[in-house]
Amino acid sequence: MKQRMDLENHMVSPLALERYYSPQEEPLGRAAYKATERRLYQVPALRERVEDDREDLLVLESDAQPLESDRFPLPEGGPGRSPQEARMDQLAILRGRLAANERELKRINAALSYIAADPYYQAIELKYFQGMREADIAERLLCDPATIRRNRARLVKRLALRLYGVEC
Repeated sequence: MKQRMDLENHMVSPLALERYYSPQEEPLGRAAYKATERRLYQVPALRERVEDDREDLLVLESDAQPLESDRFPLPEGGPGRSPQEARMDQLAILRGRLAANERELKRINAALSYIAADPYYQAIELKYFQGMREADIAERLLCDPATIRRNRARLVKRLALRLYGVEC
C-alpha cells in the first residue's frame, strides 16, 4: 500500500505535472517537415503572384502614372509629393517583392528538381499543387493510398533536407 501512495504522490508532483502537461517543443525534423509542406502548398499561389507582379511591373514601367488598385496601394507620402515620386516608390517596392518571390520559387524548383526522377514525384505535384486527396492520387497512380502517403512523406523529408540542410 505504501508503494501505491508514493506512486500517486509522484503523479501529482509539480515535476510530473510539468513533464506531462507542459507544451512540448517540436523536434527540428518535424518542424522542417511541416515548414516544407507549408511552402509546397503555397507554390501555386506564389506562381500566380509572380505573374501578377510581372504584369504590374510592365504596366508601371510603361506608364507615367502610379498604379492605383486594391492589390497595390499607393505608398504613403507627405504633402507636395509628385505622381512621379509615388511611381518610383511603387517600382522599388514591386521590384523588391518580385525578386523575393522569384528567389523563393527558384529555391523550391531547385529542391523539386532534386527529387524529380523519383517514381512517386507526381504524388507531390498532385497533392500540393493540384490539391488532390491521397485516395485519388493512389487511384491515378494505380497503387495503395498507404504507399502514396509513405512515399510522399519520404519525398517531403528529402525536400526538407534540401531546403533546410542537415539541421532538420
